[in-house]
Amino acid sequence: MKIAIIGDYASQNYLIGKELESCEFEITYFLQSNIYSQLPLNYHKLGSVQGPLIKNYVNTGFWIFFGKFLRKYDIQQINGTYPNCVRSKYTSYHYHGSEIRLDAVKPRYPSFVSLRELLKFSDKSIFLPRCADHNFFIPNKEVKEEKEKFKNEKGYDYVIGHFAPSPTVKGSSLVEQSIEQINKENEYSIHFINQSYPREKMPEIINFCDLVVDHVNPSMGSTYNVITIESLFCEVPTACYYNENIDFEEMKSYVGFLDSKPEEMKDNLLALLKDNKEIDREKILKFHHPRMVTDKLLLTWDDWGFTLTT
Repeated sequence: MKIAIIGDYASQNYLIGKELESCEFEITYFLQSNIYSQLPLNYHKLGSVQGPLIKNYVNTGFWIFFGKFLRKYDIQQINGTYPNCVRSKYTSYHYHGSEIRLDAVKPRYPSFVSLRELLKFSDKSIFLPRCADHNFFIPNKEVKEEKEKFKNEKGYDYVIGHFAPSPTVKGSSLVEQSIEQINKENEYSIHFINQSYPREKMPEIINFCDLVVDHVNPSMGSTYNVITIESLFCEVPTACYYNENIDFEEMKSYVGFLDSKPEEMKDNLLALLKDNKEIDREKILKFHHPRMVTDKLLLTWDDWGFTLTT
């Protein structure tokens, strides 16, 4: 069976695609970018798309206008913001959050959503959890030991990381203000890492932290992003602005809650740092392992009547 995986969210689509390859399906990737340094042979770069607006016709336009004549696929799995780029017998869509909340696209069916809370916008969709690279994001004892040496030498009590695409995002400024207040009151001395890093550096940087704060915009009322899963895979405590609709009830014991009000956030951060919760990596894998996510995708495709024969 030939399957086309189309759109951005490269880590999610790539990981699912690799699991499908292990099931002996023939996978072709049409992605906006690939965050892995080693590209698969069956990878085609697409241009950037925001909602229905095509920004790069050179890459994306080629496949939109000519892809349907070049090759036929049995199934295409399309990220919700992307147009139909190839011919296929069956099509499913995958929505991740902001594109629905901001009304950039209307959910189409059959479709998946990667956060349970999105079911209120798209109640006919199926919840397909986020996943992360369990082989890439692992605990690193040496880096954790280097972190403790750094803290002792510099006089820091804790290291907090926030790895948003830009340090100016709303959640970043809120965390920075709270940490400045804690340091100003001399309650503790916190080193704040507030920048993005190349993909290959992220496991090391995450392991260097005592706490990682997710960069999901608190005004979205969301749950947690992929960075939370990656941090938990490294056995590093995490925090985000989740509401009562967090994807898995059991994850509330591993994902710390942050109130977006500055004074409350300061108290939340202090409580989480003092708690220094140990992370049970095996339990996190139970919810966010790429294999688990892909198995659910295959079962859902079967329920939808997609013919899954290799």
